[in-house]
Amino acid sequence: MFNDDDDFLNEDDFLNEMNEQDPIDKIRLEEIWQEELIKSMRFAYDMIEEMGIETWMTSLPIERDRQITILSNMLQWHEDREEFEKCVVLKKGLDTVKSSSNG
Repeated sequence: MFNDDDDFLNEDDFLNEMNEQDPIDKIRLEEIWQEELIKSMRFAYDMIEEMGIETWMTSLPIERDRQITILSNMLQWHEDREEFEKCVVLKKGLDTVKSSSNG
């Protein structure tokens, strides 16, 4: 779902580790994964909305390409949930980050 190159555990790694668990543990781990994903996406969105995209861009010590990936993933996640008002904010932010990386 998300294309991260971080050293953090990604969804594929998480699911591979789940395959080694018994079925009940797998279900609970998937629930935990989804709960944490929801919390993370909501927190990240709230930070962007509160800080403004320009402050968010300059406060993150990561490359613009990575910021574009983060915003693209967030946009897709909110689109999947039909949270279109948030999509508008994220799309504007994504456009801002893209235009700053071109100039």
